[in-house]
Amino acid sequence: MERENENWATRTGRWRRALRHIAHSRPSVTEKLYHVIRDDIDAGHMPGGALLPAAAAVASELALDAQTVATVYSRLAADGIVLVEGSGRLRIRATTQSSSVGDETQIRFEAALIKAVREAASRGLSSAEATGMFRAARARLDKGD
Repeated sequence: MERENENWATRTGRWRRALRHIAHSRPSVTEKLYHVIRDDIDAGHMPGGALLPAAAAVASELALDAQTVATVYSRLAADGIVLVEGSGRLRIRATTQSSSVGDETQIRFEAALIKAVREAASRGLSSAEATGMFRAARARLDKGD
């Protein structure tokens, strides 16, 4: 469960930023969140077959009422964008457009980066030091070391 939450940390961050910047023409937070998540799925940022994070977790991350997120999830299911599993979890419908190895790789990579950033912070490294280590490792890979 911990790993699953790490996979979605960057997604809810993107959703939070999008909610702040989305056009004010949409009438409600529910409508805004629906379009933010749908746009993320349509753009291929979330791969087909991936689980959506629990509504309570998203609500907590975005400082929203859990019922708001549940309403959005219900609408996504009604529109056929996500599938409701027997356990009640929601899975993004796999399509030829949204299901790609690149998206799945991105989610795994983001989770690994989050883990590395947390470890670097726990060891007292600054972001500049951590970035420098990342660049040095990348340079070693480029040289074939």
